[in-house]
This record gives sequence, structure tokens and C-alpha cells, in this order.
Amino acid sequence: MTFLPVEVASRSHFPMANKVKITVKKVSELKPDEKREWKRDYLKRKLERKTEHNDRVRDRLANLRRTLRKATEAKDNTKASAALKEMYSALDKAAKVGVIHKSTAARRKSRYSAQVKAIAA
Repeated sequence: MTFLPVEVASRSHFPMANKVKITVKKVSELKPDEKREWKRDYLKRKLERKTEHNDRVRDRLANLRRTLRKATEAKDNTKASAALKEMYSALDKAAKVGVIHKSTAARRKSRYSAQVKAIAA
């Protein structure tokens, strides 16, 4: 079965029945009350995006923490070392974007490395 190309007229050939003029006000053109409402909504959306991102990062840290704990409990040095390496990276990234404080990241890295070192000995 072969298909032959068919020419279709573009949308510009079909005029709209009712032309609707849509105007969008710029933020600078809004009245003070409207501006405050716009900013409140904008900040709410921004906060929701940030919260969602932070929750994903924290979930990743929790999953890596579980993986590391299971590897240390099983006294599996290779898995623990690999999990520790991933945990270092995740903690540094979380601290860089401000999900956790950099001192918190450093403290956790120190404690996790001590756990892995303890099973290696």
C-alpha cells in the first residue's frame, strides 16, 4: 500500500468568523491592587515550584541514606563505598542550591564516611 502526498491548505486560507482582540496588560500597567494580587499569585507559584524541587532532592537524599545504611548493616564494603560516593555528590548538590545548609552537608558526609570506614576496619 502506497501513500501519496496530499496538499492541505494552510490556516491563513480559512478566515476566522469572529476576530477576537485579546489584550494582555503588562504588570507595569496594572493598578496597585492588581499589582499586589499579581505578585502574590506569582510568588505562590514560585514557592510551589521550589517546594516541589526541594522535596525531590530530600527524597533522593533519604533513598541514598537508606541504601548506605543497608550496605553498612550488611558489611558490604564495595556497595557502601559506591553509595557513599553518590551520597557525597547528592549532599554537595543539595547544599549548593540551598536545600540544606553547607555545614549540614559537611557534618553528614563526615558521619557517613566514619560509618563506612568502621566496616572496612
